[in-house]
Amino acid sequence: MVVSCTNFNNLLTFFQIESMFVISIMETVHGCAEKLPQDPLSDFSIWRRFIEYRKKVQWGNILKQVKELESNFDRNKAWKRFVKEPVVDQYGQVWMIWKNPDTSSPNPKDRYQIYKMPDDKDKFDYVFIDDLSIVDFVPTSISILQGSIYKFSVGFDNFGEAELLHIITSDKTDINKTSEYCHLFNYEREKWEIHRRRMEHDNGSYDSMEELREIYKRYEKWLKKQGNDSFNAEKIFGEIYDNYGRILQKLAEASIINSLNQLSNDNRLNATIEV
Repeated sequence: MVVSCTNFNNLLTFFQIESMFVISIMETVHGCAEKLPQDPLSDFSIWRRFIEYRKKVQWGNILKQVKELESNFDRNKAWKRFVKEPVVDQYGQVWMIWKNPDTSSPNPKDRYQIYKMPDDKDKFDYVFIDDLSIVDFVPTSISILQGSIYKFSVGFDNFGEAELLHIITSDKTDINKTSEYCHLFNYEREKWEIHRRRMEHDNGSYDSMEELREIYKRYEKWLKKQGNDSFNAEKIFGEIYDNYGRILQKLAEASIINSLNQLSNDNRLNATIEV
């Protein structure tokens, strides 16, 4: 087979581009790896980036899951969306809430149902509602301040403190005009965030994470004095620490995939131009 000079040059260009693409992949992966902190707890932007990941990378799948949940609801109950779309708390956890406007039951479990996508999962889990309190805002001409604070008690942390999901609504009269703000209060998480911030000031005489670990150990000892041996301080502390690492790895992988996709598109464009 005879290859013309023109075809040979085109082939050469193609293989040059492929070679550049492989080199660029390695540089991209290496560059992303260099940016990863050695200690996942020292990445103070982890929650901001995780929220962005939920909303930009996973949002389509999240909305699909919501529709699948709705398709399985009891048709005999008039479940309506309490929030017009899923809300994301400050830790990147996704919440979806529905309300049954037809029930007269005072029990919040009968009036609302909540599903949660925890930070360590990509699927929704059903949430048991322990209690609900509602605080109405004083009427004002500023629309964003007209509404209510719904405080859902949605479980307990490892220290036995109630976990409270705050949904702040601007207007519940029209679901299409409603805006929601989601905030989660969790004593244990607050402790971790406080000690993570203190890591900036760690030195030879102070270790913030070791101080936090001691809180778990003291709580374990306190429970054992009461005859409760169910709390394993090292195991619980280690699982939470490892979860930070898994989230950081997920973000890194998404960043690499995004970089490679962009690189691939750029190289295809360059190949089209050159050939």
